[in-house]
Amino acid sequence: MQREPSHVRSDEPRDRPRLLIAGAFGFPNGTGAAARVHAYAKGLSAAGCDVKVVCLRWSERSAEGAKNRQVDGLHHGIPFTYSSGSPYRAATFTRRRLRDVASALRFARLVRGTLGQPPAKVILFGDYALWIITTVAVCRLAGSACVIEKSEYPFVYARDSVLTRMWARVFTKTVYRLVDGVIVISTCLERYFLEHVRRGARVIRVPILVDLDEFDRPAADDAPGRDILCYVGHLDHRGEVDGLIDAFSEVAARFPRWSLRIIGSSSDPRRMDRLRTRAADLGLGERVEFTGSVERAGLPGVLAEATAFALPRASGLFSTAGFPTKLGEYLATAKPVVVTATGDIPLYLRDGVDAYLVPPDNTAAFAARLAEVFAHPSRAREVGARGRETARREFDVVSHGRRLAAFMAEVGRSGARSHLTRGEGA
Repeated sequence: MQREPSHVRSDEPRDRPRLLIAGAFGFPNGTGAAARVHAYAKGLSAAGCDVKVVCLRWSERSAEGAKNRQVDGLHHGIPFTYSSGSPYRAATFTRRRLRDVASALRFARLVRGTLGQPPAKVILFGDYALWIITTVAVCRLAGSACVIEKSEYPFVYARDSVLTRMWARVFTKTVYRLVDGVIVISTCLERYFLEHVRRGARVIRVPILVDLDEFDRPAADDAPGRDILCYVGHLDHRGEVDGLIDAFSEVAARFPRWSLRIIGSSSDPRRMDRLRTRAADLGLGERVEFTGSVERAGLPGVLAEATAFALPRASGLFSTAGFPTKLGEYLATAKPVVVTATGDIPLYLRDGVDAYLVPPDNTAAFAARLAEVFAHPSRAREVGARGRETARREFDVVSHGRRLAAFMAEVGRSGARSHLTRGEGA
């Protein structure tokens, strides 16, 4: 008899397509990847798929300060598991390799499924060659299909060297040609992978996704007489936080009601201290707040406290190919957003209509748009309200979940290479 997934009611049909979303990410709490994984899972589940999130490796170095502690669980109705058996990093190299082997074996069983279940198709996050090759092999043996998800340009953060360029060439000519399809976040990546996948593989562009209901919170009065400009992100992102502090410093004296709240952490323990010193040197020590990271469950409430949001992006291939997930979350709050016009952002947002767009690498221009938001709050609120409607129309997790479910149903079938872009199948 077929075993019923724990999150499926007894009155639901038992022939739902099975999908695994897998990768070496932390879940349910983690970086932008965790947010995108959850959005995929929720959209696909709403589209009638049986979805499970599989974390292939550890996400926590130790139990102290760990964000993820459960091996198996449910997060907002989405089941997840750490296939290695633990969210914590093993103490020795040998134990870590043994856990990788155990993880691969358990993952293979999940793909194959129990008696009476169809094999699961896989959406794989990450560019680790061994995991891609292993997953493709497991899917082939099970009669299933493997799709990779790409939100960043391949090797964009790797140190440039002859060896790196050689490896990138080998990787793109071999590993990427193994997969049955690719989910990309931008037009830049769409063009790239249409050139690099094998004939018969499929490519679909899915932009940033947001569950608007998750961020449908009433505005909070954090402190009477105080307005908060908020930034959420990794503090290591090149030029973002430093440039934002500089831009805020240019207008802070004219708008004493406003403070800057920076939410996020860094892999460098000294990074936050340097940013605090930078703010203090600019005379903003009392008006720039660093909160550290916030767990996913608490993020909507924290965003509800903000009056406006800032998202500076430096120019470069990483920003041309990428599309920041947090932009959709900002827009969902119906608060005004000042954002750099890089990559696909101008394809969806209009300057002064549903967001405030700024050219890249221009601190003075960013400061000017902040001043516009601060000086004209009524107009800014109107822009924020229209931004939420744009998020509903362009980035809704349920409508894109239907597109993605249709795409996954076709993946692995014979036929010429095809691609589905924005709006197709919605």
